[in-house]
Amino acid sequence: MNNRIYVADKDTLDEVNGKADEIKASLQSVKEDTAKIEASIMSVSSGGIAPDNMRFFSVQPADGKVKIKFQEPKDTYIDDQLICTWKGVKIVMKEGGYPENEADGTVILDCTIAGKYAEDYFEHGGLTNDTQYFFQAFPYSDYGIYNRNAVNRAIATPQAYVLYGFKIAKKDSNPATRVTYTEMAVGKTPAKVNLSTGSFDYGDWADAWFVRDNVPCMVKNDGTIDYELDSNDYTKKKDGTGSDVSNSSYGGNAMSKIPLSWLKQWEDTNYYYCNICNIQLTDDYKAFAHMRADGSVMDYTFLSCFEGSLVSSKIRSIKGLTPCNTQAGTNEITYAKANGNLWYTRTWSQRNLINMLLILMACSTNTQEAYGYGYYTGGSSSSPNYLQTGGASDKGQFYGTNATRNYVKVFHIENWWGDVWERIAGLIYDTSGKYKVKMYPNYNTDGSGYDVMSFGVTGTSGGYVSADNMSEHGMLPITVSGSETTYDCDGCWFNTSQSNYALVGGDSGNGLLVGALGVAVNSLVSHSAWHFGVALSCEQPVAA
Repeated sequence: MNNRIYVADKDTLDEVNGKADEIKASLQSVKEDTAKIEASIMSVSSGGIAPDNMRFFSVQPADGKVKIKFQEPKDTYIDDQLICTWKGVKIVMKEGGYPENEADGTVILDCTIAGKYAEDYFEHGGLTNDTQYFFQAFPYSDYGIYNRNAVNRAIATPQAYVLYGFKIAKKDSNPATRVTYTEMAVGKTPAKVNLSTGSFDYGDWADAWFVRDNVPCMVKNDGTIDYELDSNDYTKKKDGTGSDVSNSSYGGNAMSKIPLSWLKQWEDTNYYYCNICNIQLTDDYKAFAHMRADGSVMDYTFLSCFEGSLVSSKIRSIKGLTPCNTQAGTNEITYAKANGNLWYTRTWSQRNLINMLLILMACSTNTQEAYGYGYYTGGSSSSPNYLQTGGASDKGQFYGTNATRNYVKVFHIENWWGDVWERIAGLIYDTSGKYKVKMYPNYNTDGSGYDVMSFGVTGTSGGYVSADNMSEHGMLPITVSGSETTYDCDGCWFNTSQSNYALVGGDSGNGLLVGALGVAVNSLVSHSAWHFGVALSCEQPVAA
């Protein structure tokens, strides 16, 4: 028998050795996976599985700190058998990226009390403003097993800001008690007009940015500010010289400069909520009233100081004129746009912004009682008797009385309610019995492309609003079953037989149904009437 020895060449040996290394690596991987499986089996058999995900986990940035709110997971049951007991949750913070585990970063909280921060915030300070921080919640069981799921993460960037808020109790019908201050508004004194004299008490709101930076201006047709007006006498410039507020030949209009504000609006079972901030605190804060069609946000926008008047086929905001009336809505839009490509009628998002500021400052939903009744009764189609524009131009930023026929003024804007209805863009109500809403340009008159709400209005058309829906689409009436002294204290009209273009505020023949929150969605855009009017808005020009 011959014994033969075969000698492989070098390439063959290298190939064999390479395959051997691959087999060794594969076996090692199998061993590691087996160890993980065995560990998992051992933990399950001993009841040591990880808790479920957090029920919610929220990190809100603040000035040099964050405010954290969360709800821990429930204990885990399968077929009524308890297999995991929640013991606690560690909140870990890290810069530059998310913590990979409960030891990767700074543990800023180890909470073992269930529900402790479900309603109240946990605050963690000593942070640097404008620096991004990453957070993760790691719930753990009584066996010390952690949930490291990425769904329990959040990012926050502390910033210096001002945040005011309020909540409205849905079931409280008293407009003076149903509003409660939240956030930095807590402890502030509400604002209120003296209904006998018309003088305005700002309470603690005089220094709020939306009050302080709200000024009357003469704005050119190109959208630039020509000059500021004397806040207590619009016939004068801020420097005391004469103004063009009564000059219908002036190439522009008298406008109120509205500084940028960000709103967060929502509701739950018991309350409507609104937060108002000077920055976009989180993604759910919106500045629709200051948004252009391309989504860019303006530092300010302009709303006309006066009701619109028709002068040479243009809607104007000039002192000493008769408010525009008996025009179809399409004409009003055409005449408003005739001022220039930045001009339009006022809109639902702008209306909603001012209304939320009014509720905030007054801590009440009775706007007539807080700011003045306006021209709310005595007008009729047989003898229309309009208030001439600019009649309150010497009354300051806010003005109102309890007279039946007088001006009301908020944020340098005359007759936010009363005198004539104001037709606005962005809100449609049609035969579906649902609102259609557009919160920023471009607008149309039939609601095509608008957001369709899942709700409409119930109750008696022409009655008082008793319930609303609060969301990023604004505060919209949904139930008309109140009175002049309860809930919103303002009226709502609706019609499902046609497509309706919104009117707001009320007119001189509506009685106490008029007010900031008054809405009528029962009229065609083509309808014209003695008590239908319009007002201007203008965008801030894009910087060159």
